Amino acid sequence: MRTREMLTVAAAGLSFVLVSAAHAQHAGDVGINIIDNHIVTGSYNLGVFTPGQRVFGAEFGELFPNFTDEPGFDSLPGTFPTTSSISFNVLAALRLWEGDHFGNLIPAVQISIGFGPVTPVLTPLTDVITPGFSLAVGSNGEWHRHLEYTLQAPAPDGIYLLQMNLVGNDPTMQASLPFWFVFNQNRPEAEHDAAIEWANQNLVPAPGVGAALLAAGGCFGFRRRRTHAAA
Repeated sequence: MRTREMLTVAAAGLSFVLVSAAHAQHAGDVGINIIDNHIVTGSYNLGVFTPGQRVFGAEFGELFPNFTDEPGFDSLPGTFPTTSSISFNVLAALRLWEGDHFGNLIPAVQISIGFGPVTPVLTPLTDVITPGFSLAVGSNGEWHRHLEYTLQAPAPDGIYLLQMNLVGNDPTMQASLPFWFVFNQNRPEAEHDAAIEWANQNLVPAPGVGAALLAAGGCFGFRRRRTHAAA
């Protein structure tokens, strides 16, 4: 009887640890994992990673004016080599939402991307690849980082599209495909939602295309599903 009680307590404890670990993956963060030696973005639900999500909404001003550190990036422990680091690239200039699409309208404003004392990187004003800084993987093989995004003065209202990718310094993790943040600066949520939906419909390849791009080693191609020009 004593043994059965001990086993029951141990099982309950293990269940608590597993559930706690699952909930540690923040649902609003950009989920990252390694698939076929490539960094892949997606989402977490109770610790289960689902690949494919490449458009993520963000709100300036929830904590401080013109600033946000959400969404962050998160992975399960053991995902990455513990001696490695991950960096990012800004792949193009910002695009400004034009009411029904993101086109070639580049706003005369930049976003600063920082992390604590690290010297921040400014998004470019032309379509050039701008390397970011690297941050170490945790001792448990997890990469959970919240970069700090600040819309620079005069910080005009609008919805801004930022295109990035992630790059590892270990040969077991090749660069991710591009992904996009859709930042909202004081615009109605319905408008923000429409911009996110447009990005999902026009910038993210149809199912199966992303896997083919990874297999081919391509990081920058995408298929537009509508006729508007996109970033």
